[in-house]
Amino acid sequence: MGQVAFMETIAEYLMDTAPASCGDEPVKLPSLGDLAREMGVSRGKLREELIVAQAYGVVEMRPGDGTYVRPFDFYTAIRPAVLYSIACDGANFDAFRRLRAHLEIAFWEEAIVALDEDDYRELDRIVERAEQKLNGTPIQIPHDEHRELHLRIFGKLDNSFVQGLLRAYWDAYEAVELHHYFELRYYAEMWASHRALVAALKARLYQEGKKILAQHFTILENRLQAPSSS
Repeated sequence: MGQVAFMETIAEYLMDTAPASCGDEPVKLPSLGDLAREMGVSRGKLREELIVAQAYGVVEMRPGDGTYVRPFDFYTAIRPAVLYSIACDGANFDAFRRLRAHLEIAFWEEAIVALDEDDYRELDRIVERAEQKLNGTPIQIPHDEHRELHLRIFGKLDNSFVQGLLRAYWDAYEAVELHHYFELRYYAEMWASHRALVAALKARLYQEGKKILAQHFTILENRLQAPSSS
């Protein structure tokens, strides 16, 4: 059996075995020896392919327990590629940042119709926590709240590809260390924008909210293009 043929075979096997949906429990595979015999390959070759599959989040190898096929999760698969691309060339973050902005704007209507009163209350709490950090002594950067707010707004969007890309964006944001620097006025402007965005959502002013979101993205864009403060 050739390398390509074997990879296709293991991929087909995993697809046939995989849980039906993201909410399902992982499915345990036969032992490494049994699976190798079933597929007609060596244990070493099979282990190599399973390690590759694990890197993409397809399987989970649990020492002393066995190997499990995981539900599909695009985020797990795309995250290493995104971080690697940025490590190779920091300019890739700018391209990914613009992609993320276009995604949120494009899927705005589809995402917000799924929000309910619990979501609105949680969005309010997130903004309040962020403002407390900015107004506290010492001042704290509310990065966790920044991530949480945007992912909450799009959290019920029924599109695992968009969800994966949006989650990966925040990992990339942290990788380039945008989560712990900039002057206070930048964060004040950012969170004033967030408060206006949440207010528009609560008032069901969805198109107004979309305009605020589009303007919101220019805050970081303008700050990145501005000369560094001495």
